[in-house]
Amino acid sequence: MKKEIRNLILLTTVLSIISIIVITIFGQTYTLEYRLPREKNYKLIIEKKDIIEIVKKEKKNNKYYIKIKAKKPGEAFIRLEYNDLSENKIIYVHKNKVITENSYLGRSTFSEIIPISNIIIILYLIYIFFKKYRTSVKENLYQYKNIVYTSIIIFLINFLLYVILGINNYIGIEDTIRKAKESIVTISIMLFPIALPTFILVTISNILLVIKEGKSIKNLLGLFLGIIFCILPLMPNMVYKILMKTQIVDIYNLNSIGPYLYDFIESMIYISISYLECLIIGTIIIAIKSVKRKVELNKDYIIILGCKVNKDGTLTPLLRGRVDRALNFRNEQIENNNQDLTFICSGGQGTDKTISEGEAMKNYLLTKGINKKNIIVENKSKNTYGNIKNSYQLIKKKDAKIAFSTTNYHILRAGLIATEQGIKIEGIGNKTKAYFWINAFIREYIGTLYSEKKKHITIFIVIIIYIILLLILLYISNNI
Repeated sequence: MKKEIRNLILLTTVLSIISIIVITIFGQTYTLEYRLPREKNYKLIIEKKDIIEIVKKEKKNNKYYIKIKAKKPGEAFIRLEYNDLSENKIIYVHKNKVITENSYLGRSTFSEIIPISNIIIILYLIYIFFKKYRTSVKENLYQYKNIVYTSIIIFLINFLLYVILGINNYIGIEDTIRKAKESIVTISIMLFPIALPTFILVTISNILLVIKEGKSIKNLLGLFLGIIFCILPLMPNMVYKILMKTQIVDIYNLNSIGPYLYDFIESMIYISISYLECLIIGTIIIAIKSVKRKVELNKDYIIILGCKVNKDGTLTPLLRGRVDRALNFRNEQIENNNQDLTFICSGGQGTDKTISEGEAMKNYLLTKGINKKNIIVENKSKNTYGNIKNSYQLIKKKDAKIAFSTTNYHILRAGLIATEQGIKIEGIGNKTKAYFWINAFIREYIGTLYSEKKKHITIFIVIIIYIILLLILLYISNNI
């Protein structure tokens, strides 16, 4: 990553230098555009003629174009008057004689090079994270960082589209700053139609899950997240009302810190919303990818992850589905490669059960004609972490190729747990009900936030610095 950061800094520096050179060379002249009035009687008034001079005037397509040239630093006004109306332009001439329109960081000749440079930088960032994503997925799909990379790519693509669409209406460096801030709000709005139904489904699925599975912290995670997501969009308006009511700062005075403080708070809230939205979409993409991924038919072992069994020792539909999926995989592998495998039936015994999950699965496999020599029982584990760890310890051939069989919604979770233990493994899954899926997304979503917290903190620090720098430039532009 250090190499990519160096290259990014180098690219940004080179593009900045090129932009400064281009604007400095060509920016000492500037063409103003006025709409020609229907009245024939109009006049052009220039205040402070010692600062600028008119080089050329041209009427074309109902527009009046006036090319001006800088003479010395300062502020000038050019006004087109007709009847009792007028169209006024404020001109700033910088020390290097670059002319900007309407604000100190306004539009100048060839200032479009700035958003073009931004597009190049964003494209490079997308390339960096896509390359890291490809490398990481190739190495191991079941990693939290794959979700983070996917989320960042989604955010950057949305940001890129916003910048590209804004080039036609580009009105200067200050406009770049404002649009960069506005793009964050826009991204959250663009992703809202995807994110909102997701969080609504999360809430509904959590209610169903609590009804069917009982109350627990993990079953309520989605509900808590849905509440947070619903509250966050209301926060800017709440902050605005608080600032207005308390009058701690004047949020309308551009010469004070008030409006910039509010802009910072608003930007950070919408960044949080956008980030949450991108992260949930990234989680869904990786979860679906983990289900759709085709597992190679060359496995020596397949671990069947246990879940509840019936009181009489028979398999519940959920667990039977996992075992049947493993059986189908084994039959397909024999048919294609003539290679058999060993089943590891993993799952301990509950206090209210007469048999362990592992033993129950073994009995079911025997009824399906599987030789007991091809069945290993692991009956000590109480959760997925134990399933993976204890089962792996029973595999004597440490370079063995291993798969696990579970339910679709559980593949990513089990794969992530295996990765945490340094075990290379591939997962297959059986179909299940939708409400399990949605809660699984949220669980891995929370897991990503926790597991990759250093990355999230780093990203937010970079964004905070970026927003502060933009607001400082806006403050400078409005106070010169």
